[in-house]
Amino acid sequence: MTPSEQIKRAAHNLGFDLCHIIPITPATAAPHADFFATWLELGHAGEMRYLARHQAKRRAPHLLSQPDEPPYRSLIVLGVDYHQFDLAPALRNDPSRGLIASYAWGDDYHEIIRPLLYELDAVVRQWSGRTTHGKCLVDTGPVLERDWAQAAGLGFTGKNCCTIHPQRGSWLFLAVLLVPELLTYDQPPAPINAPPLTPQAVATGLAPTSHYGSWRFPTSAPALATCGQCSRCLDACPTHAFIGPFHLNPKLCISYWTIEARQPIPRELRPLFGNRIFGCDICQEVCPWNQRLPQHTPLLTQLRAQAHRVTPPLLAGFAPENPYWLNQQAFSTHFRRSPIKRARRAGMLRNVCVALGNWAAAETIPALRMALHDADPLPRGHAAWALGRVYAQHGDADALNALQNARAHEDDTWVRQEIQLAISPA
Repeated sequence: MTPSEQIKRAAHNLGFDLCHIIPITPATAAPHADFFATWLELGHAGEMRYLARHQAKRRAPHLLSQPDEPPYRSLIVLGVDYHQFDLAPALRNDPSRGLIASYAWGDDYHEIIRPLLYELDAVVRQWSGRTTHGKCLVDTGPVLERDWAQAAGLGFTGKNCCTIHPQRGSWLFLAVLLVPELLTYDQPPAPINAPPLTPQAVATGLAPTSHYGSWRFPTSAPALATCGQCSRCLDACPTHAFIGPFHLNPKLCISYWTIEARQPIPRELRPLFGNRIFGCDICQEVCPWNQRLPQHTPLLTQLRAQAHRVTPPLLAGFAPENPYWLNQQAFSTHFRRSPIKRARRAGMLRNVCVALGNWAAAETIPALRMALHDADPLPRGHAAWALGRVYAQHGDADALNALQNARAHEDDTWVRQEIQLAISPA
């Protein structure tokens, strides 16, 4: 068994579903580094300022080597299939429940996968005798994982910007391990002739409408993997976050606003969020490559769905016995080891208030009244908006009284504006 075969066997035993290996040289450059640079110049990163750091390293992975250590020569690209099940329509469409992106149904994949990368690196070190450590990255370093996943043959980049595997769809976590050993490399997939995705295409939104990202995969029965003329993901996005194929503007994306952003959600976007309180899977749910996937249970047990993280009742977190939307300690305990903590308590309460406003039922008023007096102004302003929606739909005096009482004591200018607009829409 070659060292590369040993590495792949060890990766599978650790819980990785996919493992391909490609070489790194000073000439190795991320295929879409120019695309990414222009995307940043257009201001699409929003509050994700970390994406603009270390651009040279994102472009050329050999620069991730430390000066006093051997240069990295091999890039081990790994994938974890986290697909579990499709939500029943009765749950998905219940406005009293919050929708959470399926990647967050279990524990935080960063904390699960990172130690496994260290273990895989230990396997390589044991074989080679290396004393230095490899570079282990799971969405947290300056590397364009999707570029390397495509270059290594793990999948092709779809129009929804996700890596799509022909047999597993796009429900994949990606990770990379950079090591100095020379290994046996996987033959890269052969690209189909297609126009390049240039910075100019990004700037104008005129990205190719077909064939980009089409690759012939080296399988027992080679098949062309491509988005073709399909545009279901682009058409299904409720906030029109896709400027064009392969071109996402996060500042219109539900996932960005409910996870990354710390600012108020734009008023015009709030009604479009429905009951999504953490992330959004729409552009993956409608993808033909994700239809009729075989039954799958993640190899990593910590990724498996926990019932209270799938479609939690929106009002449950306001209950006195476990007020996890209102109390930081309760929030930290309830979402222990969950990626939901990334949005922080105030951000999640903001998201929940938007969902309650879209539900707009009279039974939401007690919870919204509590949120209207939260210590953080971010949820207060969104609670005011939600109460305004309840009042507009039902003419409920309790909703109006809650807003008027809060206005008399509110000292934050933005929250006062939200309260006034809720009482007297422009």
